[in-house]
Amino acid sequence: MTDLTGNGVSLGRERVLAGEHWLLAAAPSVRRVRLDWADCGTTFLTPGVLFGAVIVRAAVVHAALLLDDPEQCAGPLRKRLGGGPVFYAEQKFGREAGYVALVPGSVTMTWSVPGSVANHRRAALEVPAPGCTSPDHGRSWWVVPLDGPGVLCDPGPLAMLIGQGHGVLTATLGKRP
Repeated sequence: MTDLTGNGVSLGRERVLAGEHWLLAAAPSVRRVRLDWADCGTTFLTPGVLFGAVIVRAAVVHAALLLDDPEQCAGPLRKRLGGGPVFYAEQKFGREAGYVALVPGSVTMTWSVPGSVANHRRAALEVPAPGCTSPDHGRSWWVVPLDGPGVLCDPGPLAMLIGQGHGVLTATLGKRP
């Protein structure tokens, strides 16, 4: 997509850069974060006022969407969560894979939805570089990429998605997952 000024700059790239700059506000050291993203593809940020994070067991998301592959989950997650940013990590929920949804910072103070956990305010969170949007980039990548600064997941639809997946797993397994 080209911008309306005709200078050939991609609006999508501008959104990624704006999202990156916004995430950098949660960085203990902007220089260190940029180096980490360049070298490792991930870095540690400190959520708080700008955003919070809810970590969801991959099995819960997969049960809710009736899919078992993170790449296949991208479209349905984007639709169900209104385009809010979500990344996948192979070992984010203990030793299990998980999805991390970025939410308003205040949400994490009261979050208590089975099958998920709120990242404690001010606790370090490993976050992939904004440009890491496929499993080719490593163990952690954006399933629903940032769509600009401040665009977050609405906690209501997120809680519904998690509740649905948790319900499917509970009914299927006959116990709490």
